Amino acid sequence: MTTGRAYEVVIAGAGPTGLCLAGELALAGIRCRVVERRDHRTQESRALGLHGRTMEVLRMRGVADAVLKRANPVKQVRVSLGGSLLDLRKLPSDYGQLTIIPQGETEEILEERARKLGVTIERGVKLTGCEQDGDEVVMRLESGDRQWEERTPWLVGCDGAYSRVREAMGAEFVGDVYPYTIIVADVKLGVPLDEQLLIHVGRAGLVVCTDFGNGWYRLGVIDRGKEWSDDPVTLDEVRETLHKLFGKDLRPSEPLWTSRFRIQERQASTYRKGRMIIAGDAAHVHSPLGGQGLNLGIQDAMNLGWKLSAVVTGRGSDRLLDTYQEERRRVSQGVIKVTDIATRMMTSDALPARAARLIGVSTATRVPKSHLVAVGHLSGIATAYPTTADRRCPDGTSGHRVPDLVMRTGPARGERLFEVMRSGTFVLIDQSGAQPSGLLKPWGGQVIELRGTVDGAKGPWTGSEMILVRPDGYCAWAGSRERAATELPAAMRRWAGAPPVPARAGAE
Repeated sequence: MTTGRAYEVVIAGAGPTGLCLAGELALAGIRCRVVERRDHRTQESRALGLHGRTMEVLRMRGVADAVLKRANPVKQVRVSLGGSLLDLRKLPSDYGQLTIIPQGETEEILEERARKLGVTIERGVKLTGCEQDGDEVVMRLESGDRQWEERTPWLVGCDGAYSRVREAMGAEFVGDVYPYTIIVADVKLGVPLDEQLLIHVGRAGLVVCTDFGNGWYRLGVIDRGKEWSDDPVTLDEVRETLHKLFGKDLRPSEPLWTSRFRIQERQASTYRKGRMIIAGDAAHVHSPLGGQGLNLGIQDAMNLGWKLSAVVTGRGSDRLLDTYQEERRRVSQGVIKVTDIATRMMTSDALPARAARLIGVSTATRVPKSHLVAVGHLSGIATAYPTTADRRCPDGTSGHRVPDLVMRTGPARGERLFEVMRSGTFVLIDQSGAQPSGLLKPWGGQVIELRGTVDGAKGPWTGSEMILVRPDGYCAWAGSRERAATELPAAMRRWAGAPPVPARAGAE
């Protein structure tokens, strides 16, 4: 239900997660405001890799091409253990790559989209505290010397690992801190590397080298023997550490950005309390190995946006909003577990760990089935939501990612699914060849129907007569035309809420 307030949702944090979520809410007609403590977008490169599934959801919203114009696509990842190679081109996606783009540029693209959709973004405004009061959240805000309070029906914390919203919710941030630190440096190298992305593993530690494609490299270095220091990272320190780990001088120069931080793995005990919700780093942090952080945040936003919109407008229930935590917390928990194991195995000098990483990496890169599993989970392409899947779907499609299906109508290839999804609605794919069923007509503009046959797709999609696709690109229901008569409206009610009640004739 809409309110008389200027904004129905306030988002704390204008990083990629907050900006993506703001765009999703505005696309659904929700009046949204973003407050950000910084006066400017991220100026450092920071998180820089967009995985395959993230690029797919950006394509669903029409911004993938803008990203690609600024990015360096990396198709393979070399691991210095027996010449192992992860080939991302094996992914069943148009984005079989790691798309390298500085975080600030990703934020710029997402901010431009959000503003075009009518989102208000206020920089230099810090959320210092909040608490729920009935059906509203009281926010304490600060800008310069000014301090004041405001109220909002909903508050979403995309405000990072030290989230004020999470703190106000009373959610525990359970986890651990690794005993070693990571040094990050964006530099030029006098001895360029042959690979666009190299994970160099040695007994002294680990280096992840990423080519920006413009002469600079991102170096993420874990030196197990280096103690924590509050001192700024110097170019000499970068050179000495690289020489120790590589055994040669790579001659780094012209640093654009350097940083030093401890690696943490933590997850919030809950993602929601009443009308306060958290997403992105406010909900989970983990080892940067694998570059999952920014990607998890954008996926959080895509999952939460349409669900929160349905609840704000009165279409959806609290039960729908509960599925945000059920689905996304399970995914981030899995990422934390895998990156923790990988980080400890890759950085240990113990003989069992050295043997395990050699066997593990060799298996993941050289056994075809294991290779597909590895790149599928790394990229997010293999992510599914079985905890809330419809058990009545015998083909196992419910809860799984739907690829960018191409429809064929007669002899001609027709529309692509991701193009149709730009409006942020549900999509019903009907391959039955029969007349339109009208089963979802009561939901009106909340669902778009695509008729024809799926062209050239692998997996179960060609065998499902009807497929209901959620706004975030996951399958809500799939099955035969016969089953659809009773099951399809129930699935739509589950995920979209009750259909709107038609206005009575003559009603004012």
